[in-house]
Amino acid sequence: MRRWTVGLLATAPLWAAVADAQPPRAAVPATALPPPRFGHTLDIGLVSGVVIVTPPGKKPFKLGVQDRNIPIGSLLDTTDGRIDLRAAPPAGSATGTATTAKVEDAEFYRGKFTVRQPAGAGVTQVLLAGGNRSVCSHGAKPPAQRRALPHRTLRLLGASGTGRFQTRGRYAAATVRGTIWTTTDFCDGTLVSVQRDVVSVRDFVRHTTVTVTAGHSYFAAAP
Repeated sequence: MRRWTVGLLATAPLWAAVADAQPPRAAVPATALPPPRFGHTLDIGLVSGVVIVTPPGKKPFKLGVQDRNIPIGSLLDTTDGRIDLRAAPPAGSATGTATTAKVEDAEFYRGKFTVRQPAGAGVTQVLLAGGNRSVCSHGAKPPAQRRALPHRTLRLLGASGTGRFQTRGRYAAATVRGTIWTTTDFCDGTLVSVQRDVVSVRDFVRHTTVTVTAGHSYFAAAP
């Protein structure tokens, strides 16, 4: 009786050859990030450290390596990190419209802030957030016994970038077109320090605007 032997082992190289002959699987492209929309959304990306984002009415999340499109009004905590923020310019501005690829781009770090783009403002407003104002309290002392407000730091925000951004503290706002600057709120005023280029500072108390150059600062004192 003739025996038939099934050679399973002989077919293994054939499978391997067929597999090797298949073209490599194309990489799946990442989903394109929607462009920022003036007054509606921003694009953000993690530069370094840890950044916590809290969208309006939602739970906070830690920003990962992938860029995100977030709503205007989100709270961004860069106390322990650095973030790249891209905002759409006002529609019809010299830099383009909210639907073009041109964006205002800057990095922010060392503090908490929110962003707003009111109609007709012409700039992206970055508002310092956080800070415990109880450290500035006079307590229950009568006015005659109250001392001047202490020079204690409440909050600050470092920034570097291009485009029309305005950082707003309690007593002053700094408007730039591309520079490095720091805005610090103290109990007794707001300090704007310029490390590079020029910043226009609006003093909310004295209703004046001052130009501050690199290496200098301006202190808007509380009333």
